[in-house]
Amino acid sequence: MSDPQRPYDPYDPAYQPGAVPPHDYEHRPGTVPTGEPADTWDAPVPAPGESMRLDAGRFWAGAAATVLVCTLIGFAASVIIEQVFDLELLSPPDLFDAGTSASWAGAGALFALLAAIVLQLLVLAAPRPSMFFGWLVALTAVILAVLPFTGSPDGPSAVVTGVVWLALGLAVWSMLTGVLSRTIVRPAPTVPR
Repeated sequence: MSDPQRPYDPYDPAYQPGAVPPHDYEHRPGTVPTGEPADTWDAPVPAPGESMRLDAGRFWAGAAATVLVCTLIGFAASVIIEQVFDLELLSPPDLFDAGTSASWAGAGALFALLAAIVLQLLVLAAPRPSMFFGWLVALTAVILAVLPFTGSPDGPSAVVTGVVWLALGLAVWSMLTGVLSRTIVRPAPTVPR
């Protein structure tokens, strides 16, 4: 065993088939036995019979920060594309007749808020919430990015509108999965009797 930090590695050339790994640690699904953090791509996997929970206060604080960032992304994209590059950005539905910049800020905020609600529901119901969440956000962003090309679109406007939707989808996915990885409450380990 060449690395004392990794006492059992079946890919180590010194590994002997049939050898019993040392049991100086408690290996639980979703954890790494060397004390390193679990993979941040997905939340820890609970053992059978255990359910995952969120630290709701911290999760919604992170979700609120995500909503704020996505609001600013939508607003900044509108201002930069229309004022700096002098391109027309196709506006999402403007319910309050507030203008393109405000409607993009609202669209970014709404996208992030709905994604946070869906993520919390997935944590309660789905076995691998990050995986399903990633797919849902990606598919939603792609659908929203393709919508400007329907009908008789103006080429450059449709392209930049699609890019803004993809940027919002990427921002929502990266921030909320990061928030999720830090707010999952792991079940307390059971002590054998």
